[in-house]
Amino acid sequence: MVRMNVLPKSIERRSLLSVSESLQLMLAFGGFTLTLITTIVAILNYKDKKK
Repeated sequence: MVRMNVLPKSIERRSLLSVSESLQLMLAFGGFTLTLITTIVAILNYKDKKK
């Protein structure tokens, strides 16, 4: 068994978001992306019909 040397002044990384917060953030970003793409497609379709 090999022991790891840890510096006494080392700063451990803590998680900034919990799992549920991370999932909510991913779903919100996915919803935003989908809405943005849908809006762009709707605008392009409207421009094509107007010609």
